[in-house]
Amino acid sequence: MTHALVLPDKEFDRWVAAARPYLDAFERVAVVRSPNGNNLNRFREVTAVQVPKVWMNDNAYEHIKEIYPMVVRIDVIAVDTPEALARVLAKRIAMKDRFGEKFNTPKHIFDRFVLDYPTDYRPARIIKLFGMPNSPTPHEGIELATQPGSLVKAGASGQVLRVIHTNDALNYGAYVQISSTVENQTYLVIYAGLQNIQVSNGQMVLLGATLGQASGDSIKIVVQNPPNGIHGFQLNHVIDPTLLLYWEDLRVRPTVANLRVRSKPGTFGDTIGIIKSTDLLEVQERHGRVLEKVGVRGKWIRLVYPVSKDAFSAASYLEAVGADDPVEAIPGVPIPGVNLDNDHHLGKPDASLLKKLGWARLLYNVSLNPTIPEGNPQRYGNTNLNFTFERYRPLLEAYHRAGLKIIIVFTHQTFGEGQGYVWHQMDSGRWQDLAKRFSEIVGKIARQFAHTGLVYAYQIWNEQDTPPEHARAAVPMPANEYANLLAQSISAIRQADSSVKIITGGHASGPGTGVPYAQKVMNLLPSGVQPDGIAFHPYGRGPVGHMFSPFGDLGESIRRYAQVLPNKPVWITEWGVLDRQGDDSIANSVRQYADGFLKIIRTNFPGKVACAIWYAWADTMDNGYGLVKSNGQARQPLYDFFLK
Repeated sequence: MTHALVLPDKEFDRWVAAARPYLDAFERVAVVRSPNGNNLNRFREVTAVQVPKVWMNDNAYEHIKEIYPMVVRIDVIAVDTPEALARVLAKRIAMKDRFGEKFNTPKHIFDRFVLDYPTDYRPARIIKLFGMPNSPTPHEGIELATQPGSLVKAGASGQVLRVIHTNDALNYGAYVQISSTVENQTYLVIYAGLQNIQVSNGQMVLLGATLGQASGDSIKIVVQNPPNGIHGFQLNHVIDPTLLLYWEDLRVRPTVANLRVRSKPGTFGDTIGIIKSTDLLEVQERHGRVLEKVGVRGKWIRLVYPVSKDAFSAASYLEAVGADDPVEAIPGVPIPGVNLDNDHHLGKPDASLLKKLGWARLLYNVSLNPTIPEGNPQRYGNTNLNFTFERYRPLLEAYHRAGLKIIIVFTHQTFGEGQGYVWHQMDSGRWQDLAKRFSEIVGKIARQFAHTGLVYAYQIWNEQDTPPEHARAAVPMPANEYANLLAQSISAIRQADSSVKIITGGHASGPGTGVPYAQKVMNLLPSGVQPDGIAFHPYGRGPVGHMFSPFGDLGESIRRYAQVLPNKPVWITEWGVLDRQGDDSIANSVRQYADGFLKIIRTNFPGKVACAIWYAWADTMDNGYGLVKSNGQARQPLYDFFLK
């Protein structure tokens, strides 16, 4: 609840009876018995019944303002008796006016200027703090974590004063400045580091209105409060935005499976409970201070915890999210998808069948020229990119029109096959030669697709961490050689298309060996070169104890791979059941497995997993258990589970 009605302790039952019609008329009003011993900071709005000897100096407004700085709206009802309170509340009920805003004379409503959290990027956090002009780290604002394309929203209603689309003397990049007036005070808020700005000078905007998108990994917030505030920065009248942040839906959740809750902020505090990665907890601190501390070692955050008013957990193992954040890591895009194949007779179903899914993933096979007959050695080794582009474009356009996000996989079949490389005899020189030529090819392909909007993400290689002795369809690569190929590919693609996502190849080994491989690769990448996510293929993992989860818990894989790039979602680009093609007797069990697999993601890891792409659409597409059989008929109930 966000609204509290504070009643006197003396004759409490009479006061509650007087307020009962009001409580029935307006939703989500918490009754608080006296301010003594109760933390009103938990509430955004407080309606305070002011009677003698209840509030400090008999002044509810001053009491709340001083003791409870997180309260945004203070609504004072000065009465002497429950009967008088009933008359005031009856008038509000009749006018459908929760706070009596229609008759605020004499003034009884007092508002504090606050900023809602202005971006949808998660986990939320302040990555650069405010610093006074004479401090070692002066900074006139704060910077919030984002990624390119994250929505940036107005943290408060107001009027657009300035829109800068390129840069100016402030060197903030593109920015928007909005003026808001609260309690006769003017606040000028700059939202900087933007692109695709959607507002114009003079426009009135409401709280939550989209201003544009983040252009990089952070946005900057600067607030001025003329004629007050601090001087000494390049802007004057500056105030610390940290103290203004008020995010009603702010919650923290553990980034580990189990996290201790302690009675004091430190390891010396008694353990009073355990919270899990699925728990969302409210906080008992200023929201800006929480956003400064999440993920920071040595800091502690005070929690709302049912068994104790004093409850703390280590900030380094907490992240900040919204109570109503979607379970999808890519907002609006369903997590399930399916692997398709442009060169398989069953591998490219009609796009209308896939509209419930979020993703389609396809190998981009340049090497194959299907117009040349089987057995002719010239069938493989093609490098005609225009030919391949025209081969794929109609299919990708159809899936894009159906609303699917498309992942294109670049592998040895994109470039390498038929080019004289003998995979089991590769040395460092040959790998480096491949990396150079491969990256040139994928850069050219990305340039062909740039501005078409057809490709959401490029995936670089496939199952590169496969042990060589187990390699069948995959071409494994030493971590240092993969790091080189990945780095050159990212750079080449970014030069052609700066907005498309780029993810690693899907790691096939479990977290015990796959995660160290992935971490080594990340450590070897040049400064400023990084993929947008780690991909993995958790075959044999899922709900614990299920017949198709012989390797254990899916959650372990998600947690471990997510730690490689902590602030980016993981991508499950293949999962399913292997070695059981054609076996319809297990279809029900596979459906139960798939349901449990996706429930783990949605329940335990909301916002953490970009996609979970089933392998594969059809039997005979390599070794996957298809949603359709080898004759093209739907395999029930699995088919309807994914598509209906």
